Amino acid sequence: MIADRRMILPLFAVVALGVYFCLAPRFPKDQVIEVVLGDAASRVTTVRLAFEDKKGDWTSEVELNFDGRPAPRVVHHDARMPDGDYTLEIDVTGDGPEAHVERHVSLRGGTTSVDVSEAILSAGKGAMR
Repeated sequence: MIADRRMILPLFAVVALGVYFCLAPRFPKDQVIEVVLGDAASRVTTVRLAFEDKKGDWTSEVELNFDGRPAPRVVHHDARMPDGDYTLEIDVTGDGPEAHVERHVSLRGGTTSVDVSEAILSAGKGAMR
């Protein structure tokens, strides 16, 4: 009977660790998204980010406004999302034409950088990417 009790705790620990490692990728984590505006930053007033997961569900959306002040060359957004593959839609509006950019990103914790500076400049010339 004592041997049975000694086996329960290690067995419980193994099961708990197995459940944790199976579910851990689904837990939200800190993700930092950097949107590189580059030289076009002075013309930008709003940046909208929307994330679509691989199931086609929109999981997160944020609009960053820079009313009355210039946007930074690199826009930082802190998100709390599970690791995974996402389609990131970025809409940039400002003094010039709007730019719409879609990129596939793999969030794995840490920082993910997306350069949209060329797309903004191209939008100013009439071509969107």
